[in-house]
Amino acid sequence: MIFLLVSPVADARSPVEIANEQGKQIGEQYEPHGTIVIAQKNGQILYADDPSTQWPPASMSKLMTIYLVYEAMDQGKFTKQTTVKVNEKFYDISRLPMLSNNHFRLGATYTVDELLQTALTASSNSATYMLSSLVYKDDTKFIDLMNKTAKALHMTETHFYNPVGAPNNLMLQYKAKGYPQDEDNISSAKDYAILTHQLLKKHPDILHYTRKPVVTVKKGTEYEETFHTYNHSLEGAKLGYKGVDGLKTGSSDTAGFNTTLTGKKKELRIILVMMGVMDWYDPPAEFNRNIMANAIMDDVYARYSFKKVLTKGKHKVGDREVYVYNDLYDLVDHKTKGTLKYRNGEVHYDYQRQFIDAGYQPPTVKYEDYQRYAMRKFINDNYGWIIGGITLSILSGILLMIYALKPHLFRDLWNQENQK
Repeated sequence: MIFLLVSPVADARSPVEIANEQGKQIGEQYEPHGTIVIAQKNGQILYADDPSTQWPPASMSKLMTIYLVYEAMDQGKFTKQTTVKVNEKFYDISRLPMLSNNHFRLGATYTVDELLQTALTASSNSATYMLSSLVYKDDTKFIDLMNKTAKALHMTETHFYNPVGAPNNLMLQYKAKGYPQDEDNISSAKDYAILTHQLLKKHPDILHYTRKPVVTVKKGTEYEETFHTYNHSLEGAKLGYKGVDGLKTGSSDTAGFNTTLTGKKKELRIILVMMGVMDWYDPPAEFNRNIMANAIMDDVYARYSFKKVLTKGKHKVGDREVYVYNDLYDLVDHKTKGTLKYRNGEVHYDYQRQFIDAGYQPPTVKYEDYQRYAMRKFINDNYGWIIGGITLSILSGILLMIYALKPHLFRDLWNQENQK
C-alpha cells in the first residue's frame, strides 16, 4: 500500500518525548513546531510530527539559493573558480546589524568555491548574495526564480522574500524591489525535506562543504577567516552523531532554532528537518534542538534498514512460477511485516508507508512467467546452433525439392564423378 503525506506516520511520540525516553531532560517548552525524517533513496517518511506546519526557515533559506547556484553551474553559466568582487552592496550587507556573520573587505575577491564554504559554514549573508548575483544580478528576478523552483518541486507551503532567510525588515535598503514586505521567508519541515532530497540527489557535492566542523577560508592571506559549524550534530562537532555530514541550520528571533541534517549508516541515508525550537533568546534551545534530532535519528536507525528483500531467480508465486531479473533492495520497517506484490511484470515490497510527494514510489524489479523466460533463455543460449540447424534444414529442403523435380541432374553429376 502506498500513501502520500496526509497524516503523521504511525509513531505518535513527539521529539521531546523521544529524547526523554532516552534519558534526556528536555522541557516541553522546547517542543519543535515541525519535524520530519525521510529516506534519501526514495522519499519515504520515517518519522513526522506536524511536518506541514508553516514556519520561517531562517538561514536554511540558503539551501534553495545554493541549489540554484549549482543548477546554474550545471548550465555552464559559471564555475567554482569564477570570482566575485566585494562591492559596496555586499560590503554594507556584511555590516548590517544582526546580519554580519563574517568580515568582508571592500574590493576583495572570492571564488565561488570560497563563497559556497562561507555561506554554508559561516551562514554568511553577504557570501550568499554574492553567489545569487551570478545567477541574476537583479535580486527580484532571483527571488522569483526561488519561488518558481519551489512550486516546481511541489513545495506547496513555501514562499521566499529574500535569498538569505533573515526577516525582510532587517534588509533595510537591500530589500528586493519586487519583495518590499516586512515578512519572513516561510516554509515547512516537509517542504525542506523535498528540497534537500532534490539537492542531494542532483548535487551531492554540497556535502564536500557541509561535512567539515571547522574551515578556514583564504588561509595565509590578509582575508583569512576561520569558521566553526553551527550544526552541532555534525560528526566531530559538540554533539556529533556518527555519519552526519550535513547540511544547514537556521535561527532568528522569529524562527527560533531550525536544522536540516543528513547522515548515513550502512546503506541508509536519511534527511531530518526540525523547525521552531524556541526561544532564540534561550541559550539551551540551540543545543536541545540537536539533542532531540540525535534521539530521533537513534529511533529511526533502530527501526529501519535498507536490505535485500527478494533474490534474483526462480520463485513460486501462488500456483505459478516466475523469474525475477534482479535482486530487490528496499527499506524494511522492523515494526511492520511486508509482502511482495507481483503485478504487470513488476514486483515491489509492500507495506503501509507514506512518501513526501506523488513522484516518490517504492523500488521495483521486473519479472516474467518462468516458462517464457526459460524458452527465451534456451533460444538465446543456443542461438547459433538453432540458426545453423534452420539453415541446414532449409538447404536440405531445397536439395530434396530439386531432386524431386529434376532427378537427372543428380544422376548426371554422379556419373561425371565416377568417370574421373
